[in-house]
Amino acid sequence: MFFAPDDKRSFQRMELELPIEITKGTVAVKGICKDLSSTGMLITFSDTRLHAGDEVHIKLDTSDERFPPLDADATLLRVDEQEIGFSAAVNFITLK
Repeated sequence: MFFAPDDKRSFQRMELELPIEITKGTVAVKGICKDLSSTGMLITFSDTRLHAGDEVHIKLDTSDERFPPLDADATLLRVDEQEIGFSAAVNFITLK
């Protein structure tokens, strides 16, 4: 785990790689959290049913004591196609 040094954002981001579950209605998608801040995260996934503007629920459950479980309602700010799958910028609406 390390912080991105060139990041100009207001909130510091931790780069990591942890499994997440993204839910939109009845659709559940597995993904990876690539970085995390107090206001959002960058995620990757392979499902084509998620789009910018979607409101989703995200769960990050981990046995790593450094990262407590995260349960959040969020908005996908943008979704970009990658070589394999998609990446999305996520903004938290509520953290539970």
